[in-house]
Amino acid sequence: MSHGVVAGKPGDKEKSALTGVVAGLADTLVTLGAMMAAHSSVLVADVLKTFLEFVAVLLAWLAIRRISRGQAHNYNYGLGKLENLSSLFVGVIMVMCLLVIVVNATRNLLHPSHISGIGVWISLASQVVYAGINGGLMLKNQRLAERCESPILTSQVGLFRTKMLANLFILGSLGSSLALSRFAWSVYIDPVASLLIALSILLAAIGIFSHSFRDLLDCTLEETQQIFILRQLAQHFAEYEGLHGIRSRRSGSRVYVEIFLEFAPDKKVGEVMACTERLRKQIESQIPESSVTIALANSPVAT
Repeated sequence: MSHGVVAGKPGDKEKSALTGVVAGLADTLVTLGAMMAAHSSVLVADVLKTFLEFVAVLLAWLAIRRISRGQAHNYNYGLGKLENLSSLFVGVIMVMCLLVIVVNATRNLLHPSHISGIGVWISLASQVVYAGINGGLMLKNQRLAERCESPILTSQVGLFRTKMLANLFILGSLGSSLALSRFAWSVYIDPVASLLIALSILLAAIGIFSHSFRDLLDCTLEETQQIFILRQLAQHFAEYEGLHGIRSRRSGSRVYVEIFLEFAPDKKVGEVMACTERLRKQIESQIPESSVTIALANSPVAT
């Protein structure tokens, strides 16, 4: 009997998420200090955006920690749901970031002003540092996501990509505003850059919602996979007495197959176990991310 778990080492996922939490907390504190020491509406939006992103990473870490601390083999059908629900929370938070940035950018467009204060220079330095940090975390989570097929890590890739792009855009916005401050139109650089950041967040949020909603909806297997299962059963037909049913479903990236077989009463337990194990391995080897359970069924009693 095979018990499906989320592929990959839970420890790797948890460490990656915890690194993001620590980096996000530090980023939030630095950004808050820069905002308090500057006169810039963009930095106000940056603080809110960074804080919301920190909450998103924190939620992902808590979800991964809960999964790794639990008994994975008792919750085959629930792990994917938990990760996808966490991804939806991340998506909701990204939408909140989007709204904050759009509102702030609109206000800046209506009432433009030049940026000033030492906090601007603090923010410039922090944007450079965290563009590198967020880029590194994005690549790290991307490698883990490809290996683990984890919705949480997939959402983290999008989140850290958005954070990195936001760092680069804010860096360009602040730098351009300072360098071109002698021109009257330079006051519009910050709100325009904020709207571009909002666009990148919107695209990432759309990707998260479409991916997570799709995986939260259970569906049947593709016809080719169903035919493959029947073919394997036909090849082993001489080893069992009857087929009492097949139940299969796809939940997220995982595939679950339950087969109910009847064996001859005089057949040895060792022979039954050998047959079911061969059949299970053959099906799981050909259907990626599958968990196959073969149960013994009794013949119906005649009445």
